[in-house]
Amino acid sequence: MGGRSEEKRQRAEGQELSYESVKSEENYNFDELMKLYGDDFRNLDRLKLSRTPSHELGHVLLRLGREDQVNFLKKLSDSVIGEILPTLASEDSAEVLAQLKDMRALRILSLLEPDDAAYVVRCLDAEDQDRLLGKLPMEAAETIYDLLSYDKDTAGGVMTPNVGWARADWAVDEVFQKFRSGEPEKENLDVVYAVDEHGRLVGSVTLHRLIRASGEQRIGQILDGDRHLACNADDPTSLVAQVMMESNRQSVPIVDHLGRLIGIVTSDDVIDLLKDNATRDIQVLHGAGAEENIHDPVHYSVAKRNPWLIFNLFTASLGALVVSFFQTQIEQLTLLAVFMTLVTSLGGNSGGQTLAVAIRSLALGEWRRGDTRGVFLRETLKGLCNGVIIGIVAAVAGACLTHNLRVGLALFFSMIINLATCGLAGALIPYCLQKLKFDPAQSAYVVLTMITDTVGMYVFLRIGCWLLL
Repeated sequence: MGGRSEEKRQRAEGQELSYESVKSEENYNFDELMKLYGDDFRNLDRLKLSRTPSHELGHVLLRLGREDQVNFLKKLSDSVIGEILPTLASEDSAEVLAQLKDMRALRILSLLEPDDAAYVVRCLDAEDQDRLLGKLPMEAAETIYDLLSYDKDTAGGVMTPNVGWARADWAVDEVFQKFRSGEPEKENLDVVYAVDEHGRLVGSVTLHRLIRASGEQRIGQILDGDRHLACNADDPTSLVAQVMMESNRQSVPIVDHLGRLIGIVTSDDVIDLLKDNATRDIQVLHGAGAEENIHDPVHYSVAKRNPWLIFNLFTASLGALVVSFFQTQIEQLTLLAVFMTLVTSLGGNSGGQTLAVAIRSLALGEWRRGDTRGVFLRETLKGLCNGVIIGIVAAVAGACLTHNLRVGLALFFSMIINLATCGLAGALIPYCLQKLKFDPAQSAYVVLTMITDTVGMYVFLRIGCWLLL
């Protein structure tokens, strides 16, 4: 019995290994494709390529030169390219589309959902846009033009017009008949949005509730009554994301200025928005390009980063200027130079913590109009409390190392003042940037560094000179 069991186990393991090996041979992975790239893709298996996930193909495309991209695209089917384009950054997808012949580009655009097609076309030159859209069927071209008329960071710019809707005075059976009639595929058949005779949104009903309703019942009788969850086409995408998260819905209806239903934003679009916004915020926070990635050409990245580095040079010079005012005192007391960076470093970290929390709260709409004074006060107090705790530790360490109690006192008072100031600055900077109509994260860390360095150095050197000289 034991021998047969062991034999069965070994045979099962062999079958599993065999299955895994067959499975791994069904498609390419990134490393395999990059090896074939070195051989100009001459030995590329088209069948195996057709089974390769679109995100792997997208990663490969971004690493190819323009001519190699064209050769690689020739080996992909229209449907595969249609899956790849929406996963790329808008500039990259537009560049890939521009390299295709018009007839093929048109076929691919016709395969895309309207919002994905608008996403790809948006970054093309106006001349290329008109040329391609002029060759599309009139209805499809008008739909894309309508989406392009909205700013890319608004609800209208990311919505899809393919929405499942029904008149509020229709019977349930009429609704099912409508969706069985072979209409174009809708994005959100888990929810049906109800409109009045003028197309204005009046509510929605879930598919589950629709199935359980009587066939003679009118849609208006079983609505969820969530008209307030709709967003205007001109609302920022951040508001759409906030509404979806708070309502726990898979889609958000979008209306025009008259309240007419014109589209929806789905959860997958919101996930992409949140990912893009998080990426942009973390990059612009430190002065990098919002759309930059590690595969961009050197000249592109330098052009994006250099202006903020020049600005950072100016802000850092302010700290150097502060130090120059105390040059004579530092020559007499070199201990001040030893501990000076300790104060500025702790201030920068404390302010950075506040900055991260403040930017997140602004982005998610948690920071409301009446909260401002309380936010500033609480963040200042948080910095003050941290300053007391860190100041005590730094004071004890400084006094023990130098055998000088006054050095410890200088560190103690400097930490308190600097961390309290940096706590306030971490909340104040993104708030002011937003009030000035800038991105709250726009190089906020560069500005914060200027404040932490200048305040920290000045306070420590002033207190140190007062206590030690």
